[in-house]
Amino acid sequence: MSSQPTLQLGIANPGGARHANTDDLVLFALQFLPEDQTSGIAGHVEQCIACRKELARTQGDLAACAFTSDQQSPPALARQRLKTQVTRENHPVLQAPPAFAAFGRNGSILAPPEDTPPRRNTALTLLGWLGWIVAAGLAAVAASLYQEEIAQRAHLSAQSSELARLTADAAHTAPILDALNDPNASRILLTAKPPANPQPLGRITYNPSNGSLIFLVDDLNPLETGKVYELWLLPADGHNPIAVAVFHPDNHGNASVILPTLPSGVAAKGFGVSIEDDGGAQTPTPPYVMAGN
Repeated sequence: MSSQPTLQLGIANPGGARHANTDDLVLFALQFLPEDQTSGIAGHVEQCIACRKELARTQGDLAACAFTSDQQSPPALARQRLKTQVTRENHPVLQAPPAFAAFGRNGSILAPPEDTPPRRNTALTLLGWLGWIVAAGLAAVAASLYQEEIAQRAHLSAQSSELARLTADAAHTAPILDALNDPNASRILLTAKPPANPQPLGRITYNPSNGSLIFLVDDLNPLETGKVYELWLLPADGHNPIAVAVFHPDNHGNASVILPTLPSGVAAKGFGVSIEDDGGAQTPTPPYVMAGN
């Protein structure tokens, strides 16, 4: 009498027979059981409607898993070693996950365990990083705009200062141009007596009605320390000379007296330049080094 193949049995059914173990059905569907157990489960499934339904659900889950995974055939040697290990230990090498529930389950073997922590949503993570990147970019743009605004303000301030300086220069220059171009002004040349070398030359523009005067001179000799040049107005009525201003030539011998304070209505017979002590004098010290009328 032939011996029946060994079969791992599971839950008893109402008819008295025992169903196939759920894990054995999974290994049977995967073709990982030894031949004697495979034939035993095959014979039992043909007679047991419940086990046949459970096997069909298991095969459906495995088919769904196959569709969601890359199709790669395991090496023949690895497959044979796995089957040999199953035969030796007489229990499945692959541990059924918690999703392989009790016989007659309602769920799927592909369902994750209830206590498995949810996977972090990669899209949400990327969106979070994208938000930080956008915020950092906006901050950089705002800082750049702020620096540009500061630079523009500094530039406008410099332009305003330059405009104010030019305006002040123009306000200062206008009276000078008016005095030089005054058609009622007298033009007088002042020269030095020979043998002065170089020969200095001075030019005076003077309007007695308003007392405006401009004096320009070049090629003056330098003076010793404590001495200054002083310009004098010689009144036409013979009164004492009027001190106009003291001045020093620059390194090139040039000097000027621009619109000094003079009384108006004084007609001039001529002008002279003397050398005085530092600070000037009340009356000229002769002789005049330059004179003209």
